[in-house]
Amino acid sequence: MELKRQPRNPWKTRVHDHVPPALCEAVAHLCEEFTAAYLLDCLVLHKGIQCRLPKPAQAASCPRLSQDERSDRYGMLLSLWAGGCTTAIDEGLFLDAAHRRPREYDALRQRFRRKPLCLATHKG
Repeated sequence: MELKRQPRNPWKTRVHDHVPPALCEAVAHLCEEFTAAYLLDCLVLHKGIQCRLPKPAQAASCPRLSQDERSDRYGMLLSLWAGGCTTAIDEGLFLDAAHRRPREYDALRQRFRRKPLCLATHKG
């Protein structure tokens, strides 16, 4: 699936089906227009943060995905999400998006980061 070749409105509709309003609010100050590609990157970042994926290492340590590879992976994720697998995440795509959009990653992490799990000890 090539993002650039898809009609703009169907992609926006399909992507917007999965984007919570709070996500748009969290990055609104960073973007003038919410394109499908931008929203997909932010959505992948959001889902990765929600799944508690670790903070990405330095950009130099991870190779970037090509546009074709990103498009294929986005298409797969959209299909999974539309099919009900709403927590599916592509870790390679998450790392790539975090390196390409560090400001968005930071804004989303600040807004949606979950507190560390604390195991209560029971004395009995």
